[in-house]
Amino acid sequence: MLYQGITFAPRLVVNVGTVAAVAGLFSACVPATQYEEAKSASEVELAARQRAEVELSATRTKLDAALAELSQREQKLAETEQSVSESKLESSVVAKERDEATGLVDQLRGELARVGDNLRSYAEQKADLEKSLQAAQARKLELERNEAQTVALARITRDLTSALGDRVTSGDMTIDVRDGHVLLSAPAELWFNDDGTLRAGMDSALSAVSRVLSLHSTSTLDLTLPTTDAEKRGPALLSALSSRGVAASRMKLGSLAPAPTATPDAAPAKPKPPVVELSFSAG
Repeated sequence: MLYQGITFAPRLVVNVGTVAAVAGLFSACVPATQYEEAKSASEVELAARQRAEVELSATRTKLDAALAELSQREQKLAETEQSVSESKLESSVVAKERDEATGLVDQLRGELARVGDNLRSYAEQKADLEKSLQAAQARKLELERNEAQTVALARITRDLTSALGDRVTSGDMTIDVRDGHVLLSAPAELWFNDDGTLRAGMDSALSAVSRVLSLHSTSTLDLTLPTTDAEKRGPALLSALSSRGVAASRMKLGSLAPAPTATPDAAPAKPKPPVVELSFSAG
């Protein structure tokens, strides 16, 4: 309606002017009363036209203000729509990133769980391997000790066989390896006279035993004699070896247990001759 009022206002002004012009043409032809009436009507119309122009100007001002406000509101609306659109897009992006982050967290949790299982498995395997390694090292040390002992026993056997020579090859003395020791055995009658003194022919055997012990400085010697001869003949044998440079701390004297007595029902066993045994340790 405001726009229609603005549109009709020029037409109203033209009509009023036309009426005034016509009234002027006929003023000369009409009486004074009619002229006054026409003049009054013209003034009224002029005042109306002026009011209409003022109203029109005010209306135009209001219209401009309304249009400006409308433009501002449209701009704000556009900005709001853009902000809402950006907010929606940002919210969508945030939601997508959140979903991706949640998926990544779940994936990492799964990986962490698998890594934890693997670490536990590796720890168990490591413990088993350490036990196996310790067992292998212990076995290695044992083998090395056994190997060293075997080598030492072999060397003592070799040197003792070489030093005794014909007494071993003839069978008068026997050399054997038993329980980690080199065992030199010979009949007691080969070592001692009936009175318990050493036979003169055993000097070479005593010297051979002394040389072997000097070659193997960590080896010790256990002398075992028959029980009946240990107390009487043992000190003589120790003294003979000491005189040939064998330290008393490297020798130990023992006695053989007597042979078991045969039972009445058993067949009589052939008595074994007394034996003297010299046992060399591997050191």
